[in-house]
Amino acid sequence: MKKYIEEIVPLYFPIEKWEVVPGPSGENNTTLFILAANKKYVLRIYETHQDEEKVNFEHAVLLALKEQQLPLSFPVPVRTKDGQTLVKTQSGSLAGLFKFLNGVNPDLKTFEQIYSFGKATGQLTEALAKVSVKQRPVYRPYYDMDSTHPKCSLDQINDFSLNPPEDFVELAQELLMIHKQLVSFQNRIPFLKRLPHRLVHGDLNASNILTARDGSISAILDFEFVTHDLRVMEVAVSLSDFIDDTEDEKIIFKKIESFLSGYGSRIKLTEEEMNALPLLIQLRSLDVFIHFLGRYWDGVDSIETVKKYIRKAARRVSWILIHQEKFR
Repeated sequence: MKKYIEEIVPLYFPIEKWEVVPGPSGENNTTLFILAANKKYVLRIYETHQDEEKVNFEHAVLLALKEQQLPLSFPVPVRTKDGQTLVKTQSGSLAGLFKFLNGVNPDLKTFEQIYSFGKATGQLTEALAKVSVKQRPVYRPYYDMDSTHPKCSLDQINDFSLNPPEDFVELAQELLMIHKQLVSFQNRIPFLKRLPHRLVHGDLNASNILTARDGSISAILDFEFVTHDLRVMEVAVSLSDFIDDTEDEKIIFKKIESFLSGYGSRIKLTEEEMNALPLLIQLRSLDVFIHFLGRYWDGVDSIETVKKYIRKAARRVSWILIHQEKFR
C-alpha cells in the first residue's frame, strides 16, 4: 500500500510536502487521509472494480453537483497537475483524491435525525435530476440482477442457493428463502421498468452521510455506485437499514415514517412507487448479498463476511414478507 501512495500522491502534489494521517476506511475500497499544504484530503483506492468508465462517470456527476448551489456538501474530485481526476497506478489500481469534508457519521437513532436524513435524500434526488453529463452510466439498475457482479449470474446464484457448498450448508434455509425471492422478483421486473427513473446515489446509509454540529445531515459521501435507476430505489436503500428484526416493530415503523416525512417534504412519490417499496427493500438486501458473494469469489472478502450478509438478507426478506401490508 505504501508503494501505491508514494506513486499516487505526488501526481497531485509534486512540490508540496504531504503525509498520511489516521482516519476511518470503507468496506468496499481503501480510504486514506492525506495532509498537504495544511489541507486535508481523502484518497480513495478503488477495489470493487478496475473500470475507468465507472469512476469517470462518478467524478463527472460530482463535478456537476459542485456547480449547483446546494445546502448539502458532496466530495469534490481534485485534479492532478495535468488536469485529471482519475489516477491509474502501474499495477492497474484506480485512485482519486477528494477534498475532506468535516462531520461525523450519524447513528440515526433519533427520529429528528432520521427525518433530516430523509430530507437530505430528497434534496439529493432534486439535485441529481438537474445533473447532465456526457458520460453514460456503467452500472445497471438494481433490478437488472444479472449485472450486480460479473461473476454472479442469476443461474450461478440460484445454483449456489439451491445447492450450497459444504462451507455454507448451515445456511441452507436462508439461501432457500433468498432463492424463492429471486425467482419471484423476476416476475415483477416489467412493472418496475414502468416507474420513474432518475440518477440515484444508490448506497445511502449512515456510513455515507455526515452530520453537522446540530445533528442535521450536512454531507453525502461515496458516489461510487451512482447510476440511472428507479427514483424510489434511493428511498428503498435508505429504509432497508432501519429493518432490524431484533428491534421493536413500533420503533421500526416510526423510523420509516420519520424518513418518509423528511423525504416527502422535498419529493412526492407516486402511488405505484410507494407500493413498490417493500419489494425494493427486499431487492436491496438481495443485491448486497450478491455483491459480497462476488467479492468472496474474487478472493476479496472472507467467508464470514458473506455469511453475515446471507443472514442479514434472509432476515430482512422475512420481515418484509410478514409486515408488507402494514408497511404499505
